[in-house]
Amino acid sequence: MNKNILLIYPKYSYPRKNPPLGLAYLASFVRREGFNPLIIDLNIENYSDEKIQGLVREFNPVVTGISFMTNQYGECVRLAELIKSASKSACIVAGGPHVSALPKEILLECPAIDFTVIGEGELTFLELVTSISSGEKKFDHINGICFRAGAEIIRTGARDLMEDVESLPFPAWDLIRVEKYSVFSIGEGNTFALLSSRGCPNHCIFCDSHTVFGRKFRARSAQHIFSEIKFLHRQYGMTIFDFVDDMITLNKGRVLELCRLIKESGIAFKWMANARVNTIDREMLIRMKESGCIRIDVGVESGDPAVRKIAKKGTTNEQIINAHKWARETGIQIGAFTMVGNLGETMESVRMTAELLKNIGEDVMISIACPFPGTDLYRTAREKGYLRVIDWSRYVTSPTYLKDYKPIMDTDTMTEKEILNAYYYLHSFFARRKFRARYGKYFLLNPVFMKEWLFKSTDQGGLLRKASMAFNLVRARLAI
Repeated sequence: MNKNILLIYPKYSYPRKNPPLGLAYLASFVRREGFNPLIIDLNIENYSDEKIQGLVREFNPVVTGISFMTNQYGECVRLAELIKSASKSACIVAGGPHVSALPKEILLECPAIDFTVIGEGELTFLELVTSISSGEKKFDHINGICFRAGAEIIRTGARDLMEDVESLPFPAWDLIRVEKYSVFSIGEGNTFALLSSRGCPNHCIFCDSHTVFGRKFRARSAQHIFSEIKFLHRQYGMTIFDFVDDMITLNKGRVLELCRLIKESGIAFKWMANARVNTIDREMLIRMKESGCIRIDVGVESGDPAVRKIAKKGTTNEQIINAHKWARETGIQIGAFTMVGNLGETMESVRMTAELLKNIGEDVMISIACPFPGTDLYRTAREKGYLRVIDWSRYVTSPTYLKDYKPIMDTDTMTEKEILNAYYYLHSFFARRKFRARYGKYFLLNPVFMKEWLFKSTDQGGLLRKASMAFNLVRARLAI
């Protein structure tokens, strides 16, 4: 019986490349059941179309799985068609947040894709590949999938969320070339991504995380997380890691216990995490710092409470100010995610964001609201006719990710041009401060800055494009 499983992560336009942790979890899960998975990340692997087709013919996978985000949609379709042209009998399964939001639509739009997996993939994918490898022809007993039955597309019953997330094996890091990734660096050495929980109970209208993981918070225990940290240190010499959860800080007791275990290990770990400003306090940050936490990133989104209310953010200015104050007092670097172009936002709202953060922000990261499928923002944008871009490959959150970028939507309070100007206006306050936070006070003399930002050529362009961006910052600041 053929047990080969090929897992592919398509190219995407973000300059920084993160390891495909979801595929690594999937690979370890099916491998535990006797399958032979192979992960190909086309963001770091130099595979021509001919080499991909040759791999498919040689490896002869019983199933090829492609996981992708919205802006990878075009590449997913192209890869699926490429694989089918190499092997007409190839079985292609697609998954990820975009698929989970639009599982039927993708099958209608791309005949080369045979199945879509909705939500968490491990149990569903295992049942599916087991059925396919054993020669079954009926799949309506497998929850959480869509597939074709003649001219009809069948969507099976919903898959329950995995309650015991500790039952999952650790990701298959041996199938990933971690040294090739350019995740945010907080020290010398490779940065490993860790997932300490699944599901976020909040309802931010712009976030599509719930399409895969749901809204029920399911956490691994501190001891279980620490066992993975010890394993990665022993196996790979890992000392730097990044918690990629939506927010690791929801349960204070769990965080404090984890910090104690890390500190008592005596190993000089460095780590970072995402957090919500209404889930942290001074004591938590002190313990995090003592255990090696170097940085936290929080979602500010807007300095206008009315905009945050529409976005269902559920945070206050006081909580934002306190989070920055406590981080500064404990010596933890803090990054602030902000957004322009959200529902209800005006240029005055953008000025309020600048005003809120100008005295407290260290590393302010600015994006443009993007209505990803599966979000309330997408539903509202469709209903009200705000969408201006229909090409999924252009669903990114910043002009730095694409040439000839334009906002995906406008609103009844801001035009596309105003949103773009607001983006540059806000950047004009914080660009220099961001570089200082990341590369030091004299960042212009830092060779790492020169290498990683100033002179690094990407798919989005090189030095000339960055000079154009700098000009836009000055122009927006003077014009508004």
